[in-house]
Amino acid sequence: MCSAFAVSAFYRVESRSIPLWRDSMADEPRQSVADDGQRVLATLRGDVPSFGVLVERHWRIVFAMALSRVRNAAEAEEIAQESFLKAYSQLHTLKDPTRFMGWLNRITRQQCTNAFRKRLRHKAAMDREAAEPVDLDAVAGYSSNPGLTEAQIRFVRETTGSLPERLRELIIMRFMTGLSAVEIAKQLGKRPGTVRVSLHRAYKILRRDLAPLLEEVEL
Repeated sequence: MCSAFAVSAFYRVESRSIPLWRDSMADEPRQSVADDGQRVLATLRGDVPSFGVLVERHWRIVFAMALSRVRNAAEAEEIAQESFLKAYSQLHTLKDPTRFMGWLNRITRQQCTNAFRKRLRHKAAMDREAAEPVDLDAVAGYSSNPGLTEAQIRFVRETTGSLPERLRELIIMRFMTGLSAVEIAKQLGKRPGTVRVSLHRAYKILRRDLAPLLEEVEL
């Protein structure tokens, strides 16, 4: 099953040809969970391209989630790929197809945990990376927010390292994907109000250094 998927659909991820942002994807976060469920069922019936749609729809948020945790663009991309491959291979275990999004997020978090466990076997490398800020210079080409300038990317890079992990995750999602608080809440299965409160908390922590950028961004 995985080999067929890799050849017919997932090669687009391997070749980095899945766009992180395009005009036709601007409304993707608004797609209903019911449509995700339909795509899951279609995939289970053998319609592999339906899973390709799910990859395109959720790639941005999965990559941003991984990046917020591992703070390295190449590793985050690898985790995103592994997360989708694992989701595909275990799709038959998903009891409620309409909950695909939350299930995928859990897989991504687990893949991040696995990555950290690998680092523990290479403690020297882990210690070196733990001291580094999120490598947003390296992910400028990955950013799916077309309005984010290099200067703004530097603002985020230089300040997010001091945030708690959960807040850092939201900030990275907000600025790297261009998703609104409502869209992020939908992706994470949280209430919009909860996400807004968390974003405001993060903004308060970062207010001084991020002030020029925050003035241009609406929640």
